[in-house]
Amino acid sequence: MKVNDHIAHWNHASIKVLDIRCGTLESGEELPEYRLPASAFLYIQQGSAQVQLDDKLQFMSRNYILHGGRGARLHITAEERFEYYLILYKAVMMLPLAKRQQGLIGMESPFLCQYSFVPQYPLPILEKLRSMYENWMKLNPLDAFHARTLFYQFVHELLSQMQLQGIRPVHPDLLAQVLRYMNDHYMKPLSLETVAELFDCSVSYLTKLFKKRMGESPIRYLTHIRMEKSAAYLSKTDISLQHVAELVGYPDAHTLNRSFRKSYGMTPTQFRTACHGKQTVSELPKLRMKSALVAADSRCYSVNDYENDYHLGKRRGLSVNRVYKSTSMATATLLLCLTLLISACSAPSNSVNNQSGGNSNGAAVTGTTQGTNIETPKPTEAVAATRTYTDGKGTVTIPADPKRIIDLTGSAIGNLLALDIKPVAATRDSLQSPFHEGKLNDIVDMGEEPSAEAILNLNPDLIIAFDYIDEAEYEKLARIAPVVRLKYGAGTPSELLMEFGKITGREELAQQWVQEWNAKIAEVKPKIQAVVGDKTVSILQPYAKGIYAWGNKGGRGGEIIHGDLGLKAPKIIQDKLIDGSDFGADFTLELLPEYAGDYIFTSNWGWDDGDANVVYDSKLWKSLPAVKNNHVYWINEKGSYYNDPISLEGQLDFIVKSFLGE
Repeated sequence: MKVNDHIAHWNHASIKVLDIRCGTLESGEELPEYRLPASAFLYIQQGSAQVQLDDKLQFMSRNYILHGGRGARLHITAEERFEYYLILYKAVMMLPLAKRQQGLIGMESPFLCQYSFVPQYPLPILEKLRSMYENWMKLNPLDAFHARTLFYQFVHELLSQMQLQGIRPVHPDLLAQVLRYMNDHYMKPLSLETVAELFDCSVSYLTKLFKKRMGESPIRYLTHIRMEKSAAYLSKTDISLQHVAELVGYPDAHTLNRSFRKSYGMTPTQFRTACHGKQTVSELPKLRMKSALVAADSRCYSVNDYENDYHLGKRRGLSVNRVYKSTSMATATLLLCLTLLISACSAPSNSVNNQSGGNSNGAAVTGTTQGTNIETPKPTEAVAATRTYTDGKGTVTIPADPKRIIDLTGSAIGNLLALDIKPVAATRDSLQSPFHEGKLNDIVDMGEEPSAEAILNLNPDLIIAFDYIDEAEYEKLARIAPVVRLKYGAGTPSELLMEFGKITGREELAQQWVQEWNAKIAEVKPKIQAVVGDKTVSILQPYAKGIYAWGNKGGRGGEIIHGDLGLKAPKIIQDKLIDGSDFGADFTLELLPEYAGDYIFTSNWGWDDGDANVVYDSKLWKSLPAVKNNHVYWINEKGSYYNDPISLEGQLDFIVKSFLGE
């Protein structure tokens, strides 16, 4: 980009200064990799350092100035005592623009450009920087406004010297930046909108860029990354599917299962069995991809992320052609036989969901251990009473008093146990809470991915799941018994329990628990609030690449701490996780003081190979007021993930003892 075109952009932009910082690094000290939250200027006042912006590494010394855009990665290693200024700003193009300026802007923001140089006359720039910083640090709003006016003078001086020296700003490789970000943050609940916003571009432009140079959409590419990570966890560890799902950015095992089957042609459990069966790599299934990843030109570059290398000219790793046919054909044959048997025996009286024709007779479905035969009730048999229930997907006809319930929720089984109902079977993830110990006897462990045949053989009269199960799986289950699909993540734990009460006909018991729970909260809430006052409380869990913070959703005691007890959270947690829709947020160690409350509930994430002591032994952790004041409480690592009534009672006991010592 010509410097005159860049100046034209500044002439048609509205500028907001976000922050002005002055920092120092001692010799050998590093500024950990920092993803710029906005466009930024870095000015080196003293010393020298190795400065890396994205994949470009430079040696910079006194008076060097560097510009980078939002989303770029900055990393500094000081060679000697290093003093610098960092200015973060946001620029928005004003409309309407002349046609020429509209053409100049193009699709990528001009303020994402990268450039670095030593000004021929550094003193005028440095003077404006120092004055700008001094005014910014004052508390008077008028001084802050003065700093903003000085920023324009700073940019004017900078642009005039760029024009004098013939400096040409260049756009960064946006695709390379996004690929690196996806590889670093695949475990987060990424959306196309959030990625586009982070890199200051439109969703449509990002999609077109991916399809042009990668041959596929950004979300499809993100799925490839997650699938390869999933395959690595499945082949190298014995952790549960739910754990694998959360490690790679999925909310639950069912969502992982659906994506894995589409990508590999087999379920995660089948893949793990094949790996542990000592099959060679060439025999294992490969990722199903519709196109190769072809660059826009012949140059080939890498975006490195641990064991994964992605190339625009060539994608290393799993082949795109081979599919594991033997398992796929066997599975297809089994499902075909099962479907034919069910279809042959089905009749209007056997239809279990209103979407499939209703279930006015409430016919029971039975199975044998010899096969998958389905027996319809004889005309002389009594027909069980039924009623209707509206779930997350529609109206379902269910037994009035279900006796043989199968729980496929993966985490909500405690709602049934709290109502004195023991399901006949549940998935393995349902059976992991230490708070449920002694209450799970005789419940069949169906493993991580129960098959339709296994469910059929247990002769259920009701199946309960969350609404993220795919339609194909739902259709198979609905032929066996009525299926209730509860809306995942909606409402409070008490509201979810009331729904279980409606499903099972035990609303009075559910209401009784809610009343008793509210009474417990009413008793301890004023005592705890008297201890905590206006101080903040946070829930933090270290993991392999950083730290997770939790709000008032998703377990970890958050529903109690920030919900029932109404304890204050640090502002960033309040904004992102309590007022926002996210369950959890991950962050790097350098941001720990921003997320840490005056009281901290914590435990190791425990689902990956991360060393929690990287956090707990760090100077930053030990310098926190909560640590110094002995206000850190260690929550149960496994039990913290559940928020059913029984688990909540156990968590409340711990929270009360932590604050009150009772």
